[in-house]
Amino acid sequence: MIGIAAVVVVALVAVWFQWNNRPRVIPAVDSAALREAITTEDLMAHIRELERIADANDGNRQAGTPGHEASMAYVEAQLKEAGYETRRQEFSYERSGIVDASVAVGPGGEALTRGEDFQPLGGSGSAAGRVTAVDVNLEGDRRSSSGCQADDFEGFPAGDIALLQRGSCTFLAKTLNAREAGASAVVVFNQGDADDRTGVFMGQVQDADLDIPVVTTTYDLGAAWATRPTELALSVEWREGMVETANVLADLPGTSGRTVVVGAHLDGVSSGAGINDNGSGVAVALEVARHLAEAGVKPEHGVRFAFWSGEEDGLWGSTHYVSGLDRAAQRATEVYLNLDMVGSPNPTPYVYAGFGERDHPVGKVMADHLREQGAEPVDATFEDSDHRPFLYADIPVGGLFTGAYLDEGAGVPDPCYHESCDRADNIDPDMLGLMADTLAHGVLIVATTS
Repeated sequence: MIGIAAVVVVALVAVWFQWNNRPRVIPAVDSAALREAITTEDLMAHIRELERIADANDGNRQAGTPGHEASMAYVEAQLKEAGYETRRQEFSYERSGIVDASVAVGPGGEALTRGEDFQPLGGSGSAAGRVTAVDVNLEGDRRSSSGCQADDFEGFPAGDIALLQRGSCTFLAKTLNAREAGASAVVVFNQGDADDRTGVFMGQVQDADLDIPVVTTTYDLGAAWATRPTELALSVEWREGMVETANVLADLPGTSGRTVVVGAHLDGVSSGAGINDNGSGVAVALEVARHLAEAGVKPEHGVRFAFWSGEEDGLWGSTHYVSGLDRAAQRATEVYLNLDMVGSPNPTPYVYAGFGERDHPVGKVMADHLREQGAEPVDATFEDSDHRPFLYADIPVGGLFTGAYLDEGAGVPDPCYHESCDRADNIDPDMLGLMADTLAHGVLIVATTS
Protein backbone atom coordinates (compact mmCIF):
# COMPACT_ATOMS: atom_id res chain seq x y z
CA MET A 1 0.00 0.00 0.00
CA ILE A 2 2.82 2.40 0.78
CA GLY A 3 4.33 1.82 -2.62
CA ILE A 4 1.01 2.45 -4.39
CA ALA A 5 0.45 5.64 -2.37
CA ALA A 6 3.90 6.88 -3.32
CA VAL A 7 3.19 6.26 -7.00
CA VAL A 8 -0.12 8.13 -6.72
CA VAL A 9 1.57 11.09 -5.02
CA VAL A 10 4.27 11.23 -7.71
CA ALA A 11 1.60 11.10 -10.41
CA LEU A 12 -0.41 13.88 -8.80
CA VAL A 13 2.70 16.05 -8.44
CA ALA A 14 3.50 15.44 -12.11
CA VAL A 15 -0.02 16.41 -13.16
CA TRP A 16 0.08 19.56 -11.00
CA PHE A 17 3.49 20.51 -12.45
CA GLN A 18 2.27 20.04 -16.00
CA TRP A 19 -0.87 22.10 -15.31
CA ASN A 20 0.96 25.00 -13.70
CA ASN A 21 3.64 25.00 -16.38
CA ARG A 22 1.29 24.55 -19.33
CA PRO A 23 1.63 26.96 -22.26
CA ARG A 24 -0.80 29.74 -21.43
CA VAL A 25 -1.91 30.92 -24.84
CA ILE A 26 -5.17 32.81 -24.53
CA PRO A 27 -7.33 32.73 -27.67
CA ALA A 28 -9.35 35.66 -28.93
CA VAL A 29 -12.87 36.04 -27.53
CA ASP A 30 -15.39 38.61 -28.75
CA SER A 31 -16.06 40.91 -25.79
CA ALA A 32 -17.80 43.68 -27.75
CA ALA A 33 -21.31 43.03 -26.42
CA LEU A 34 -20.10 42.90 -22.82
CA ARG A 35 -18.10 46.10 -23.21
CA GLU A 36 -20.94 47.94 -24.91
CA ALA A 37 -23.24 47.11 -22.00
CA ILE A 38 -20.95 48.94 -19.55
CA THR A 39 -21.62 52.68 -19.61
CA THR A 40 -19.84 55.65 -18.12
CA GLU A 41 -23.16 56.81 -16.71
CA ASP A 42 -23.58 53.62 -14.67
CA LEU A 43 -19.98 53.73 -13.48
CA MET A 44 -20.38 57.33 -12.34
CA ALA A 45 -23.63 56.44 -10.56
CA HIS A 46 -21.62 54.13 -8.28
CA ILE A 47 -19.05 56.89 -7.81
CA ARG A 48 -21.69 59.42 -6.77
CA GLU A 49 -23.32 56.97 -4.38
CA LEU A 50 -20.01 56.22 -2.64
CA GLU A 51 -19.43 59.97 -2.33
CA ARG A 52 -22.92 60.40 -0.86
CA ILE A 53 -22.21 57.62 1.65
CA ALA A 54 -19.00 59.34 2.74
CA ASP A 55 -20.73 62.72 3.07
CA ALA A 56 -23.40 61.15 5.28
CA ASN A 57 -20.79 59.49 7.52
CA ASP A 58 -18.28 62.08 8.76
CA GLY A 59 -16.83 62.56 5.29
CA ASN A 60 -15.04 59.23 4.87
CA ARG A 61 -15.36 55.47 4.32
CA GLN A 62 -12.43 54.27 6.43
CA ALA A 63 -12.42 50.62 7.53
CA GLY A 64 -14.32 50.01 10.75
CA THR A 65 -16.43 53.17 10.45
CA PRO A 66 -20.13 53.67 9.64
CA GLY A 67 -19.07 54.95 6.22
CA HIS A 68 -17.39 51.66 5.42
CA GLU A 69 -20.30 49.64 6.76
CA ALA A 70 -22.65 51.61 4.50
CA SER A 71 -20.28 51.04 1.58
CA MET A 72 -20.35 47.29 2.18
CA ALA A 73 -24.15 47.32 2.32
CA TYR A 74 -24.29 49.21 -0.98
CA VAL A 75 -21.93 46.77 -2.73
CA GLU A 76 -23.89 43.79 -1.37
CA ALA A 77 -27.19 45.25 -2.57
CA GLN A 78 -25.80 45.87 -6.06
CA LEU A 79 -24.41 42.34 -6.33
CA LYS A 80 -27.59 40.71 -5.00
CA GLU A 81 -29.68 42.68 -7.49
CA ALA A 82 -27.49 41.20 -10.24
CA GLY A 83 -28.18 37.69 -8.95
CA TYR A 84 -25.09 37.02 -6.83
CA GLU A 85 -24.98 35.53 -3.38
CA THR A 86 -22.62 37.56 -1.20
CA ARG A 87 -20.76 36.72 1.96
CA ARG A 88 -18.66 38.66 4.40
CA GLN A 89 -15.24 37.46 5.45
CA GLU A 90 -14.82 39.03 8.88
CA PHE A 91 -11.49 39.88 10.49
CA SER A 92 -9.94 42.41 12.85
CA TYR A 93 -6.67 44.24 13.27
CA GLU A 94 -5.13 46.91 15.45
CA ARG A 95 -4.96 50.44 14.08
CA SER A 96 -3.23 53.47 15.47
CA GLY A 97 -2.96 56.83 13.78
CA ILE A 98 -4.53 60.20 13.11
CA VAL A 99 -8.29 59.98 12.78
CA ASP A 100 -9.24 63.67 12.71
CA ALA A 101 -7.64 67.11 12.48
CA SER A 102 -8.78 70.72 12.14
CA VAL A 103 -7.33 74.22 11.89
CA ALA A 104 -9.26 77.49 12.21
CA VAL A 105 -7.94 81.05 11.88
CA GLY A 106 -8.85 84.11 13.90
CA PRO A 107 -11.44 84.85 16.54
CA GLY A 108 -14.22 84.08 14.05
CA GLY A 109 -12.89 80.57 13.60
CA GLU A 110 -12.55 80.45 9.79
CA ALA A 111 -11.97 76.75 9.13
CA LEU A 112 -9.17 75.73 6.79
CA THR A 113 -9.45 72.78 4.40
CA ARG A 114 -7.48 69.65 5.11
CA GLY A 115 -5.45 68.65 2.08
CA GLU A 116 -5.51 72.13 0.58
CA ASP A 117 -4.51 74.43 3.46
CA PHE A 118 -3.09 72.03 6.02
CA GLN A 119 -2.22 68.42 6.80
CA PRO A 120 -1.87 66.76 10.22
CA LEU A 121 1.73 65.80 10.91
CA GLY A 122 1.33 64.03 14.23
CA GLY A 123 0.98 64.45 17.95
CA SER A 124 -2.37 64.65 19.68
CA GLY A 125 -4.50 67.21 21.45
CA SER A 126 -5.87 70.69 20.82
CA ALA A 127 -4.61 74.22 21.29
CA ALA A 128 -5.75 77.78 20.67
CA GLY A 129 -3.79 80.99 20.89
CA ARG A 130 -1.27 83.35 19.38
CA VAL A 131 1.15 82.28 16.66
CA THR A 132 4.84 83.06 17.18
CA ALA A 133 7.30 82.58 14.31
CA VAL A 134 10.65 81.01 15.18
CA ASP A 135 13.75 81.97 13.15
CA VAL A 136 12.03 81.88 9.75
CA ASN A 137 13.55 83.12 6.47
CA LEU A 138 11.16 84.77 4.01
CA GLU A 139 13.77 86.47 1.81
CA GLY A 140 16.41 85.42 -0.70
CA ASP A 141 16.97 81.67 -0.94
CA ARG A 142 14.48 81.11 1.93
CA ARG A 143 16.63 78.33 3.33
CA SER A 144 15.94 77.80 6.98
CA SER A 145 16.96 75.83 10.05
CA SER A 146 13.94 77.19 11.90
CA GLY A 147 13.50 75.31 15.18
CA CYS A 148 16.41 72.93 14.65
CA GLN A 149 18.32 74.29 17.65
CA ALA A 150 17.02 74.74 21.15
CA ASP A 151 18.34 78.31 21.27
CA ASP A 152 16.08 79.24 18.33
CA PHE A 153 13.35 79.39 20.98
CA GLU A 154 15.10 81.83 23.29
CA GLY A 155 12.41 84.19 24.60
CA PHE A 156 9.57 82.10 23.13
CA PRO A 157 6.31 82.82 25.01
CA ALA A 158 5.19 79.60 26.70
CA GLY A 159 1.70 78.58 25.59
CA ASP A 160 1.98 80.14 22.12
CA ILE A 161 1.73 78.14 18.90
CA ALA A 162 5.18 77.75 17.32
CA LEU A 163 5.34 78.59 13.59
CA LEU A 164 8.33 76.81 12.07
CA GLN A 165 9.69 76.74 8.54
CA ARG A 166 10.49 73.45 6.80
CA GLY A 167 14.16 72.65 6.26
CA SER A 168 17.55 71.47 7.61
CA CYS A 169 16.40 68.91 10.22
CA THR A 170 13.58 66.47 10.89
CA PHE A 171 10.06 67.54 11.77
CA LEU A 172 10.39 65.60 15.02
CA ALA A 173 13.55 67.49 16.04
CA LYS A 174 11.81 70.83 15.44
CA THR A 175 8.70 69.69 17.30
CA LEU A 176 10.54 68.38 20.36
CA ASN A 177 12.49 71.65 20.65
CA ALA A 178 9.23 73.59 20.41
CA ARG A 179 7.54 71.48 23.07
CA GLU A 180 10.53 71.86 25.38
CA ALA A 181 10.19 75.65 24.98
CA GLY A 182 6.54 75.47 26.09
CA ALA A 183 4.76 75.58 22.71
CA SER A 184 1.13 74.45 22.90
CA ALA A 185 1.16 73.35 19.24
CA VAL A 186 3.42 73.38 16.18
CA VAL A 187 2.73 74.53 12.62
CA VAL A 188 5.41 73.73 10.01
CA PHE A 189 5.02 75.73 6.80
CA ASN A 190 6.67 74.84 3.50
CA GLN A 191 10.10 76.24 2.75
CA GLY A 192 9.22 78.24 -0.35
CA ASP A 193 12.64 77.79 -1.98
CA ALA A 194 11.37 75.86 -5.03
CA ASP A 195 8.15 75.36 -6.98
CA ASP A 196 7.59 71.96 -5.38
CA ARG A 197 8.11 73.32 -1.86
CA THR A 198 5.32 75.87 -1.66
CA GLY A 199 2.08 73.89 -1.23
CA VAL A 200 0.75 71.89 1.66
CA PHE A 201 2.73 68.71 2.26
CA MET A 202 2.43 65.40 4.05
CA GLY A 203 4.77 63.84 6.57
CA GLN A 204 4.85 62.30 10.02
CA VAL A 205 6.30 62.88 13.44
CA GLN A 206 6.59 59.65 15.39
CA ASP A 207 6.80 59.88 19.15
CA ALA A 208 4.47 58.00 21.46
CA ASP A 209 4.60 60.72 24.10
CA LEU A 210 3.97 63.69 21.81
CA ASP A 211 0.98 65.36 23.45
CA ILE A 212 0.68 68.54 21.37
CA PRO A 213 -0.90 68.83 17.90
CA VAL A 214 1.43 69.27 14.90
CA VAL A 215 0.29 70.27 11.40
CA THR A 216 1.82 71.46 8.13
CA THR A 217 0.67 74.32 5.91
CA THR A 218 1.60 76.15 2.70
CA TYR A 219 4.40 78.65 2.31
CA ASP A 220 1.97 81.50 1.58
CA LEU A 221 -0.12 80.90 4.69
CA GLY A 222 2.95 80.46 6.88
CA ALA A 223 4.57 83.61 5.55
CA ALA A 224 1.36 85.57 6.15
CA TRP A 225 1.03 84.32 9.72
CA ALA A 226 4.69 85.12 10.36
CA THR A 227 4.28 88.75 9.35
CA ARG A 228 1.02 89.74 11.04
CA PRO A 229 -0.64 88.98 14.39
CA THR A 230 -2.49 85.68 14.01
CA GLU A 231 -4.47 83.41 16.28
CA LEU A 232 -5.16 79.76 15.46
CA ALA A 233 -7.22 76.97 16.94
CA LEU A 234 -6.05 73.50 15.94
CA SER A 235 -6.50 69.91 16.94
CA VAL A 236 -5.17 66.48 16.01
CA GLU A 237 -6.83 63.30 17.24
CA TRP A 238 -4.78 60.14 17.53
CA ARG A 239 -6.54 56.88 18.28
CA GLU A 240 -5.43 53.32 18.98
CA GLY A 241 -7.70 50.30 19.03
CA MET A 242 -9.04 47.24 17.28
CA VAL A 243 -10.81 47.55 13.93
CA GLU A 244 -13.64 45.07 13.32
CA THR A 245 -14.34 44.84 9.60
CA ALA A 246 -14.89 42.47 6.67
CA ASN A 247 -14.23 41.71 3.02
CA VAL A 248 -17.25 41.27 0.73
CA LEU A 249 -17.04 38.30 -1.67
CA ALA A 250 -19.30 37.12 -4.51
CA ASP A 251 -18.84 34.28 -7.01
CA LEU A 252 -19.79 33.56 -10.59
CA PRO A 253 -19.36 29.75 -10.60
CA GLY A 254 -17.21 27.94 -13.15
CA THR A 255 -16.65 24.30 -14.04
CA SER A 256 -12.86 23.85 -14.01
CA GLY A 257 -12.25 24.10 -10.26
CA ARG A 258 -10.04 27.14 -10.86
CA THR A 259 -10.84 30.74 -9.93
CA VAL A 260 -10.12 34.17 -11.34
CA VAL A 261 -10.17 36.68 -8.47
CA VAL A 262 -11.00 40.32 -9.25
CA GLY A 263 -10.34 42.64 -6.32
CA ALA A 264 -10.72 46.30 -5.36
CA HIS A 265 -10.36 47.82 -1.91
CA LEU A 266 -13.57 49.32 -0.58
CA ASP A 267 -12.08 51.26 2.33
CA GLY A 268 -10.71 54.80 2.12
CA VAL A 269 -8.54 57.08 4.21
CA SER A 270 -9.85 59.22 7.06
CA SER A 271 -9.16 62.49 5.24
CA GLY A 272 -11.86 62.22 2.55
CA ALA A 273 -14.42 60.30 0.55
CA GLY A 274 -11.84 58.09 -1.21
CA ILE A 275 -13.39 58.25 -4.68
CA ASN A 276 -10.52 57.66 -7.09
CA ASP A 277 -8.79 55.77 -4.28
CA ASN A 278 -10.67 53.52 -4.51
CA GLY A 279 -14.31 54.08 -5.39
CA SER A 280 -13.12 53.93 -8.99
CA GLY A 281 -11.93 50.33 -8.68
CA VAL A 282 -15.11 49.38 -6.82
CA ALA A 283 -17.30 50.89 -9.55
CA VAL A 284 -15.43 49.01 -12.29
CA ALA A 285 -15.61 45.68 -10.43
CA LEU A 286 -19.33 46.13 -9.76
CA GLU A 287 -20.20 46.89 -13.38
CA VAL A 288 -18.13 44.01 -14.77
CA ALA A 289 -19.73 41.66 -12.23
CA ARG A 290 -23.22 42.90 -13.03
CA HIS A 291 -22.91 42.58 -16.81
CA LEU A 292 -21.18 39.21 -16.73
CA ALA A 293 -24.19 37.92 -14.78
CA GLU A 294 -26.79 39.68 -16.93
CA ALA A 295 -25.17 38.34 -20.11
CA GLY A 296 -25.53 34.81 -18.77
CA VAL A 297 -21.81 34.09 -19.12
CA LYS A 298 -20.99 30.53 -18.04
CA PRO A 299 -17.26 30.69 -17.39
CA GLU A 300 -14.93 27.73 -17.36
CA HIS A 301 -12.97 29.24 -14.48
CA GLY A 302 -15.09 30.71 -11.70
CA VAL A 303 -14.87 34.46 -11.17
CA ARG A 304 -14.72 35.76 -7.60
CA PHE A 305 -15.30 39.46 -7.01
CA ALA A 306 -13.61 40.64 -3.80
CA PHE A 307 -14.06 44.01 -2.14
CA TRP A 308 -11.27 44.32 0.40
CA SER A 309 -11.22 46.20 3.69
CA GLY A 310 -8.20 47.52 5.57
CA GLU A 311 -6.08 48.19 2.48
CA GLU A 312 -5.23 51.73 3.54
CA ASP A 313 -4.04 50.50 6.94
CA GLY A 314 -1.73 47.82 5.54
CA LEU A 315 -3.41 45.43 3.04
CA TRP A 316 -5.21 43.67 5.89
CA GLY A 317 -8.19 42.36 3.95
CA SER A 318 -6.35 40.83 1.01
CA THR A 319 -3.70 39.43 3.34
CA HIS A 320 -6.41 37.83 5.48
CA TYR A 321 -7.98 36.28 2.38
CA VAL A 322 -4.74 34.82 1.03
CA SER A 323 -3.64 33.53 4.45
CA GLY A 324 -6.90 31.58 4.61
CA LEU A 325 -6.16 29.68 1.38
CA ASP A 326 -4.56 26.28 1.74
CA ARG A 327 -1.95 25.26 -0.79
CA ALA A 328 -4.52 23.57 -3.04
CA ALA A 329 -6.68 26.71 -3.10
CA GLN A 330 -3.65 28.87 -3.89
CA ARG A 331 -2.77 26.61 -6.82
CA ALA A 332 -6.39 26.70 -7.98
CA THR A 333 -6.31 30.51 -8.26
CA GLU A 334 -5.77 31.14 -11.96
CA VAL A 335 -4.93 34.83 -11.51
CA TYR A 336 -5.62 37.77 -9.23
CA LEU A 337 -6.59 41.02 -11.01
CA ASN A 338 -6.27 44.19 -8.92
CA LEU A 339 -8.11 47.48 -9.43
CA ASP A 340 -6.74 50.43 -7.49
CA MET A 341 -7.19 54.03 -8.67
CA VAL A 342 -8.49 53.56 -12.21
CA GLY A 343 -10.01 57.00 -12.82
CA SER A 344 -7.15 59.43 -12.14
CA PRO A 345 -7.70 62.96 -13.49
CA ASN A 346 -4.34 63.08 -15.30
CA PRO A 347 -4.20 59.39 -16.14
CA THR A 348 -1.56 56.99 -17.35
CA PRO A 349 -2.97 53.58 -18.41
CA TYR A 350 -0.91 51.13 -16.37
CA VAL A 351 -1.19 47.33 -16.66
CA TYR A 352 0.40 45.21 -13.93
CA ALA A 353 3.49 43.48 -15.31
CA GLY A 354 7.13 42.94 -14.49
CA PHE A 355 6.70 40.25 -11.83
CA GLY A 356 8.48 37.51 -13.78
CA GLU A 357 6.87 34.08 -13.58
CA ARG A 358 4.02 35.55 -11.57
CA ASP A 359 2.83 37.63 -14.54
CA HIS A 360 -0.23 36.16 -16.26
CA PRO A 361 -0.94 36.31 -20.03
CA VAL A 362 -4.15 38.24 -19.34
CA GLY A 363 -1.90 41.25 -18.70
CA LYS A 364 -0.78 41.23 -22.32
CA VAL A 365 -4.40 40.73 -23.41
CA MET A 366 -5.44 43.88 -21.54
CA ALA A 367 -2.41 45.84 -22.78
CA ASP A 368 -3.18 44.86 -26.39
CA HIS A 369 -6.78 45.94 -25.90
CA LEU A 370 -5.66 49.35 -24.66
CA ARG A 371 -3.47 49.77 -27.73
CA GLU A 372 -6.41 48.88 -29.95
CA GLN A 373 -8.31 51.72 -28.28
CA GLY A 374 -5.51 54.18 -29.01
CA ALA A 375 -3.95 54.19 -25.53
CA GLU A 376 -0.32 53.33 -24.80
CA PRO A 377 -0.10 51.10 -21.72
CA VAL A 378 2.77 51.29 -19.24
CA ASP A 379 3.96 48.43 -17.02
CA ALA A 380 3.05 48.84 -13.33
CA THR A 381 5.71 47.08 -11.25
CA PHE A 382 4.92 48.37 -7.74
CA GLU A 383 3.81 45.96 -5.00
CA ASP A 384 2.10 48.33 -2.58
CA SER A 385 -1.51 47.31 -3.16
CA ASP A 386 -3.74 44.28 -2.68
CA HIS A 387 -1.90 42.15 -5.24
CA ARG A 388 1.12 41.89 -2.94
CA PRO A 389 -0.19 39.02 -0.72
CA PHE A 390 -1.01 37.07 -3.90
CA LEU A 391 2.48 37.66 -5.27
CA TYR A 392 4.04 36.41 -2.06
CA ALA A 393 1.88 33.26 -2.29
CA ASP A 394 3.18 32.66 -5.86
CA ILE A 395 -0.25 33.35 -7.37
CA PRO A 396 -0.12 35.02 -10.82
CA VAL A 397 -1.30 38.63 -10.82
CA GLY A 398 -2.48 41.33 -13.16
CA GLY A 399 -4.46 44.51 -12.85
CA LEU A 400 -5.07 48.10 -13.87
CA PHE A 401 -3.99 51.46 -12.44
CA THR A 402 -3.98 55.06 -13.70
CA GLY A 403 -1.51 56.79 -11.40
CA ALA A 404 -1.16 58.42 -8.00
CA TYR A 405 2.25 60.03 -7.46
CA LEU A 406 4.42 62.19 -9.69
CA ASP A 407 5.35 60.31 -12.86
CA GLU A 408 8.23 61.44 -15.06
CA GLY A 409 6.81 63.12 -18.13
CA ALA A 410 3.21 62.73 -16.97
CA GLY A 411 2.81 65.43 -14.34
CA VAL A 412 0.89 64.58 -11.18
CA PRO A 413 -1.71 61.90 -12.05
CA ASP A 414 -3.84 62.55 -8.97
CA PRO A 415 -3.13 65.68 -6.93
CA CYS A 416 -6.04 64.66 -4.66
CA TYR A 417 -4.46 61.35 -3.67
CA HIS A 418 -5.39 60.78 0.01
CA GLU A 419 -6.80 64.31 0.19
CA SER A 420 -10.24 65.73 0.95
CA CYS A 421 -10.61 66.75 -2.71
CA ASP A 422 -10.74 63.09 -3.84
CA ARG A 423 -14.39 63.35 -4.84
CA ALA A 424 -16.54 62.58 -7.88
CA ASP A 425 -15.30 65.58 -9.80
CA ASN A 426 -11.75 64.24 -9.32
CA ILE A 427 -12.56 61.34 -11.69
CA ASP A 428 -11.73 61.19 -15.40
CA PRO A 429 -14.94 59.48 -16.66
CA ASP A 430 -13.46 58.56 -20.05
CA MET A 431 -10.49 56.79 -18.48
CA LEU A 432 -12.77 55.11 -15.96
CA GLY A 433 -14.85 53.76 -18.85
CA LEU A 434 -11.77 52.58 -20.72
CA MET A 435 -10.49 50.74 -17.65
CA ALA A 436 -13.88 49.07 -17.19
CA ASP A 437 -13.92 47.94 -20.82
CA THR A 438 -10.36 46.65 -20.51
CA LEU A 439 -11.11 44.66 -17.38
CA ALA A 440 -14.31 43.23 -18.92
CA HIS A 441 -12.35 42.16 -21.99
CA GLY A 442 -9.60 40.55 -19.90
CA VAL A 443 -11.90 38.79 -17.45
CA LEU A 444 -14.16 37.38 -20.16
CA ILE A 445 -11.20 35.96 -22.06
CA VAL A 446 -9.31 34.45 -19.12
CA ALA A 447 -12.44 33.05 -17.46
CA THR A 448 -13.64 31.29 -20.61
CA THR A 449 -10.24 29.91 -21.65
CA SER A 450 -9.09 26.38 -20.74
